[in-house]
Amino acid sequence: MTNKVVTADEMRQIEQECVREGTSLEALMERAGNAVAQAAARASAGGQILILAGPGNNGGDGLIAANVLRQRGYRVVVHSFRRKDLMGYTGHVIEAESDESQVMLRSVARESHVIVDALLGIGSTRPPEGLLRDILRTINEHRSAGSRAIAVDIPTGVDSDTGAISSDAFQADQSLCMGFLKYGVVLHPGAEYAGKAEVIDVGIAAHLADRIKVFVPADDFIARLLPKRPAASNKGVSGRLMVVAGSHNYMGAPALVSVAAYRAGAGLVEAAVPRLVQQSVAAHVLEAIFRPLPETDGRISMDGLPDILEGLALAKSVVYGPGMGLSEVTVALTERFLTMLERADKPALIDADGLNALAQTPDWWTVTADLILTPHPGEMARLTGLSVEQVQSDRPGIALRHAAKWRKIVVLKGAGTVVAAPDGTAAINPTGGSNLATAGTGDVLSGIIGGLLAQGCAAFDAAVAGTYLHGRAGDLLRVELGDAGTLAGDLVAKLPMARLTILNQIEESP
Repeated sequence: MTNKVVTADEMRQIEQECVREGTSLEALMERAGNAVAQAAARASAGGQILILAGPGNNGGDGLIAANVLRQRGYRVVVHSFRRKDLMGYTGHVIEAESDESQVMLRSVARESHVIVDALLGIGSTRPPEGLLRDILRTINEHRSAGSRAIAVDIPTGVDSDTGAISSDAFQADQSLCMGFLKYGVVLHPGAEYAGKAEVIDVGIAAHLADRIKVFVPADDFIARLLPKRPAASNKGVSGRLMVVAGSHNYMGAPALVSVAAYRAGAGLVEAAVPRLVQQSVAAHVLEAIFRPLPETDGRISMDGLPDILEGLALAKSVVYGPGMGLSEVTVALTERFLTMLERADKPALIDADGLNALAQTPDWWTVTADLILTPHPGEMARLTGLSVEQVQSDRPGIALRHAAKWRKIVVLKGAGTVVAAPDGTAAINPTGGSNLATAGTGDVLSGIIGGLLAQGCAAFDAAVAGTYLHGRAGDLLRVELGDAGTLAGDLVAKLPMARLTILNQIEESP
């Protein structure tokens, strides 16, 4: 399964098309309100439910929920903000405008088991200020420790299209997204305020979102992408990867790439590394074979091109760049490598100093080679000429625009890694966390994706599945080790179990 991700404008257009096809907005709101009521009831354990109802349709969803809950015998308090029409609700109401000191709100917040944010939804892009800001601060600071906070569509204060937070925002444990996910609940920092995002079916026909190409993958989708190993397999069937990487300052990178590729299922990994790096890699990866390359100042020299070409003829895919170091020779070598790759018609992943070399190569994207680029925000800034801040302010948009311009797969790494294809399709990865913010984890990702390429995965599929698998391994480690202390080597060791958790969940599902 994949969950499509929409902007506020796209959601409005879909709702309008839904109405034209015969479903009223009132019916959509009724279904949304009932879903909110069900979620609040499940979380309440019979305790009081506080619903913050704002002036628009989002507030209407909250009020419908309040009516449903009250009719079912739950204790409900509605806190209305800039709202006159209470949609028939006749229970306990606190008007925000009559409680500017927040005395009543503080009291009811402390007493409530569930707090529902139905203040603004996707319609507002302005940062909360004045009374609204005070309401959010009061809820975040005075809700009881055991309470459950639920946002309707998106937490108030989070930009629905970017996930940006300019001041205060509702801190939710769960966000109920009506119809489709919103960007603000999957992009950081908004994702941190959204809690667990859940898509609620409100009766919008799936075909109305056919044009939406951005999605968040789930286990069953990834399971279909992961290569299946036949019973009569051998290492040749499982694919051969060549890793062109390493330098005197970065001896660990080719080792991490190589062992990660094996853990992702590659049958044979050949490490094409500077001669002085070979022994270090061999000490850490017993299973690799080697193609020692001539070096200049501890980096691969131009004299290594014939050896790389020979290895390219044997390989099914290539990882190029991790730990290579950057110099004029690296830039020249990279330019020649692209030409060789184009002629060999082999897919390749380019990372790290390979990307930095591309940034110094005019019109590099005119090469028609099948490439996956895996930049972090700094490398993406160098490739695009933008600032890191500009890259981070619109991660899906930047990745998609440049994937289209370059005609290459772009994996923009970071919290909520974006995998973008030239045709406008993009996946926002939901796995992984802050424990992956440590040296070497990018090399592991390169190895995973390269290993999947070697097994015959299409470039976009390998990038999406590899990123998801990488993050899942990190999630497993975070349960064991916490948010800090994970090493890249720990991540490699967890990859087979991460793959199993994906496959096992599919096998166990009804």
